[in-house]
Amino acid sequence: MIAYFDTQAFDHIYKKIGCTSADIANLRKAIYGRRLSIRLSIHTLEEILLGRKVSPQAFAAQIKLTLSLASFRSLVKACGRLVLDDVRAYAAGAESDRPFLPGDTQNAVADGISALIESDGEEVEDDFLAVLEQARQEKMQFLAMLEHLKELAKTISGPAGGWANFQQYFDAAAIHVAAGIAERAGVLDSCRARGLRGLLDIKSVRMSVFAGLAPGFDQRATAASSSVAVSHAVSAATVAQTYVTESTATREFVAGLPSEALHVAGLPEFLKSL
Repeated sequence: MIAYFDTQAFDHIYKKIGCTSADIANLRKAIYGRRLSIRLSIHTLEEILLGRKVSPQAFAAQIKLTLSLASFRSLVKACGRLVLDDVRAYAAGAESDRPFLPGDTQNAVADGISALIESDGEEVEDDFLAVLEQARQEKMQFLAMLEHLKELAKTISGPAGGWANFQQYFDAAAIHVAAGIAERAGVLDSCRARGLRGLLDIKSVRMSVFAGLAPGFDQRATAASSSVAVSHAVSAATVAQTYVTESTATREFVAGLPSEALHVAGLPEFLKSL
C-alpha cells in the first residue's frame, strides 16, 4: 500500500496525538516489512521548516521522526508545478511528468537535511531554504489559480431545476474548468487539439478540478477547498492510494468526490487498519 500523510498527520505522530508508542511501532513494522510505503511532499518539509515555532532541538527531532517514516529521496514536487507539468506533458502528447523533484533540487534538499540534522536543528543551508521558499510560492500560486477556477465555475449555468447531484454537475462543468487550467499552463490550444476531456484522466488535474467545482455545488466544501489542504490532496491523488489527514473538512471533501479511487482516513483510523 502507498499512503500519503499530510503535515498535520506527521505532527500528530510526533506529539502522539491520537496514537500511542505501540501504534507508531506497528506503523514502522508495516513500513519495514514493505507492506506500506509513505510518500512525502516538499510541502510537508516547507510547512514544518518555514513555520517552525519550537526550539532547534525539538525541530530537528520532528524532522528525524518524519524522515524515519517517509524517505526524502523521492519528494513529491510542489502541487502547482505538479499540475502544470502534467498538463504541459499532455499537451505535448507525452506521458504525465514524473511527480518527484528533479535531481538538482532533490540534491539540494538532501544536503540541507543532512546539515540540519548534523547541527541538531541549528543550521539550515541557504540553498535548502531557497527550495522551500520556492515551494511555498508555488503553493500560493496554485491556490490563486484555484480561486480563479472557482470563479470560472460560477459562470457555468445549470438546468432549470438545478443539478440533480454532484456527478451531473461535474460531468457538465469539469471540461470548462480543465480548460482554465490548460490556459494557465499556456497550452490551451494544444490541449484542445488533443482533447480537453483527456485532461480529466490525469489525477492531479482531476483533483484540482474537483476542488474548483465542489464549493459551487456544496458550500460545506469551501473550508477544505480554499485551504492549503488541497495542495496535499492533489499530491496524494497523484502518488498514493490512501490519503491520511487529520482535517475533518478535507476528509469529507475527498470522501464525497464521485468516481475517485483515493481512499481518505484520519490518523487513528489508518493506524488501526494496519
